[in-house]
Amino acid sequence: MTQEQATLEDQAIERLVHLHSGRATAADRQAFAHWSQLSDAHRAAAQGAQSLWDDLPQTEAARHFVPPAPRRTRRRLLTVALAASLAIVVVGGALLDPLVTLRADHVTTVGERRQLHLQDGSQLWLNSASAVAIDYSPGSRTVRLLKGEALFDVAKDATRPFIVQAGDGSVRAVGTRFDVDLHARHTDVVVSEGIVEVTSGKQTAVRLVAGQGVTYQAGQPLGALRQVDAQDSTAWQRGKLIFNRRPLGEVLAELERHLPGKLHLTDDALRGLRISGVFELDDPQAALRTLEQTQPLSITRLPLLTLIRPKP
Repeated sequence: MTQEQATLEDQAIERLVHLHSGRATAADRQAFAHWSQLSDAHRAAAQGAQSLWDDLPQTEAARHFVPPAPRRTRRRLLTVALAASLAIVVVGGALLDPLVTLRADHVTTVGERRQLHLQDGSQLWLNSASAVAIDYSPGSRTVRLLKGEALFDVAKDATRPFIVQAGDGSVRAVGTRFDVDLHARHTDVVVSEGIVEVTSGKQTAVRLVAGQGVTYQAGQPLGALRQVDAQDSTAWQRGKLIFNRRPLGEVLAELERHLPGKLHLTDDALRGLRISGVFELDDPQAALRTLEQTQPLSITRLPLLTLIRPKP
């Protein structure tokens, strides 16, 4: 983009933001329509600004926010729009729920992964943006996964079962290695070694062995047991993400937990696009660049949001 094009796009965005501020008049709308027809470059700038605006996942309130200052750069305008639309709090580089933080014994921020050595000899790895609370007693070992994902390598103790509570269910083990991934509406369990029992709600426990996974969610029957590649599912513990024909929507969800802000796919038709690859978690932006280079995708990076759109 040339400097002239960038300047025109800045102007187009500023005019468009004003039109959505709730203060615009009919004359303002006519002036924007006239401005956008002054030349092909003006027309392209207006279309580009409108495309960016349409792709923002905004609430209705955010579409009518009032800009804060008379002098605004393109990046500042988009930052304000995104802050209004996302309604998120950024704390120390991570998107944190204060209530979760208060209840947790251990928390990781966005992009951080941590290994914990528990008092019984068990080990626990916390994925990015995750939180756990630990409650050990003479008769039991309980870990509550409050947010995110954790991998457990459990020391054997037949007298004290090891229980992980996550969402509406729990995972019970004696000596084994397994992964629990807590999502907003469901929880995934994958077993790498040994045997675990998974319970959700009042349902009968289901037994999983190495190489099996299951999904559960509140108020629903336990999902069917499925065969999984546990090495791929737990690759994050080794600093990698491995995908074998995974839907793009799932790939972006995995990448998002390692990046500040949000990844927004503007076209749901792309969610099923199959993706394969190995990506390094130390540079998640490189994964996005690879997707843009190898798939029919166009990526626009903004301060708190990355837009993934079909390539024109």
